[in-house]
Amino acid sequence: MFLYLLMLCAIAGIVALATIVLRRLKNRQVRQDELWSGYQQHMNALREASPEAELATVAQVYQRAKSGTKAVIAWERTGVEQDSWFEGMDPSPGDVLLLRCSPGWGPDSASPNVFYVAPGQVLSSMTVEAQAAAARHEHRLAATGVTP
Repeated sequence: MFLYLLMLCAIAGIVALATIVLRRLKNRQVRQDELWSGYQQHMNALREASPEAELATVAQVYQRAKSGTKAVIAWERTGVEQDSWFEGMDPSPGDVLLLRCSPGWGPDSASPNVFYVAPGQVLSSMTVEAQAAAARHEHRLAATGVTP
């Protein structure tokens, strides 16, 4: 009788634990959905508020200094690569940036077309890690047949 009662308690405990774990997983996915949806809304609002802003991906970082970073960016709309100087910033290769700034003369490269980016001119950014998380989220939504 005691063994039967012990097994019954163990089964009830396993069911309760499984319920808690499944509920937490579901709540986590809901929070991720809300965060991703909020980020998309934020990016769309920034694009609407700043029509001159453009998306670019950091293709290569070739020099880092205390005062900034020299990098090559690739414009999302055209795919054209351009030298850039990020004043006081340290972007990483693969980061996606929403930028609002202008080209100018680059004395180091003797190029008239270096894109200068001051700290306030990066309207939004998405790291490589965040892009991977977003891709996993989109894949998860596609696998379940849910549309964002």
